[in-house]
Amino acid sequence: MKKQWMLPLTAVLGGAAAFVLRLIQQHTGFEAETGLPIPGNPAGTALAGLLAAMAVLLLLLVRQLPQEAESGPAFPDAFMTDDGKLLTLPVMGVFFTALSGLADLLEGLGMGSLMTLLSSAAAGPGGVPDAVLQIPAPGFSGKAQLLMAVLSMLAAAGLFASLLACRRRDGAAPRPVNGNWLLIPAVSLVVRLVLTYRIDSVDPSLSAYYVELLALVFLCLGFYRLSSFAFRAGRTRRFALYAGASIVLCIAALADGSPYLSSTLLYIGGALTLLGFLLLRLAVQSANAE
Repeated sequence: MKKQWMLPLTAVLGGAAAFVLRLIQQHTGFEAETGLPIPGNPAGTALAGLLAAMAVLLLLLVRQLPQEAESGPAFPDAFMTDDGKLLTLPVMGVFFTALSGLADLLEGLGMGSLMTLLSSAAAGPGGVPDAVLQIPAPGFSGKAQLLMAVLSMLAAAGLFASLLACRRRDGAAPRPVNGNWLLIPAVSLVVRLVLTYRIDSVDPSLSAYYVELLALVFLCLGFYRLSSFAFRAGRTRRFALYAGASIVLCIAALADGSPYLSSTLLYIGGALTLLGFLLLRLAVQSANAE
């Protein structure tokens, strides 16, 4: 296996391990009556240790990537490929991002109960502590979800248009891309992060929601670093670090069993999209080095 593939593979495997530990913590790490965390829960401690270890490991793997000059590669040149298979993952990610926007739209229009039921069924029994299910918790307002729906759909459209430009066609000039399209996902995620924090911060237990917040934070950073390539300010090392961390945290956040189907779809879409763009960038960088 080529060494450049070690970073995305490590991120996926680390995310899978974090998902298992987080799922165990959700089942054993909270009191059934109050929903408060149980001190010294082995799964919770192991999860925190794993996330710290993954941060160090990703940093070491990133430092093995070639360092670029001051004027970084431009978009879409830095992600151009003639292998359609490499576009499969990011296209799937865009599809899930669009579905997330659709779910927000339906929930914002008053179909929240149906979407919550579908999300709970997808999470399976015990996806969240019983106390969380029994005690009504604050949630997104209808207007907030409609705003997130519009932003998510615009983000999906911008990412899809950008991906079309990444496909190399023999004898054809690369399609021009407006760099502002790549800024929309980052802006969309910042809005969602603020709205999510307003809801989660009322919970006295940080361990109940810190994985979700970290996932949103690093998704913001990952898509921000992706957009920087459109302005010749991209750095592969920085993008790879944030993308890898986003993948780990998004996979782990799926174990939280969010009451919003849109959030679950967003974590899947964000992880797949960043993983796809990361593979594209590493493939192009490897080809240029040969």
